[in-house]
Amino acid sequence: MDQTQRPLLWSLLAVSACLAGLGLFAMRNEAAATTLGSGSTRLPQFIHTISRDVDLPLSVEGRRLLLDVCEMGLQASLPLVLRFASDEQRQMVVPFCRDLAQEAVAASPADSYAWLVLAMAQVQSGEVAAAEQSLAWSVLTGATEGWIAQSRFGLIQDHYQDFSEQVRSIGDADALLLLDSSYGGVVARRYVVDTAFRERIKALIEAQPEAIQRRFISLVRRRV
Repeated sequence: MDQTQRPLLWSLLAVSACLAGLGLFAMRNEAAATTLGSGSTRLPQFIHTISRDVDLPLSVEGRRLLLDVCEMGLQASLPLVLRFASDEQRQMVVPFCRDLAQEAVAASPADSYAWLVLAMAQVQSGEVAAAEQSLAWSVLTGATEGWIAQSRFGLIQDHYQDFSEQVRSIGDADALLLLDSSYGGVVARRYVVDTAFRERIKALIEAQPEAIQRRFISLVRRRV
């Protein structure tokens, strides 16, 4: 081999080794999300996953999978699998999900869903002011995303008394967005089961065009 070609060969080998290392790192990060399974069956594996260090997946899909399980684990009504988890395991969920969501919004500030999950974790931690800021960012970056708005609406209604009028108005805007979409049943269901919400929503619905009022009444009748 020509002596002048040896430095180039070593450089190429070094670059190849670095790329291989980055590939393994990416695969390890994605594996934490992709091995969780689907639906509520992901929670048991999730409990096992958060007991060790987990890096934020590099792909949007990988992040979404972890954030989605966090959303399930952060619901106001404790998921069944967490009821049978140990106290130590349950206590790990909120800080893990808060840190994960913070990493996600730092990596992608326009991720409306990550801002929502961060708000959920902050509420559970008693950080209401921080949660209000995260909800504001969630709206700013995804005001018309119905699948995010339905969870944002639920969070605000679950903790309505804790939030400021500004955040309550976000809940109102989400309710109207949902009613005018395929997610309208979310608002109707809340109306049926939540007496306090039933009283709050009357004035808002009465101020809407007749078409929205009729749709709302129709959705409620289906659930009564």
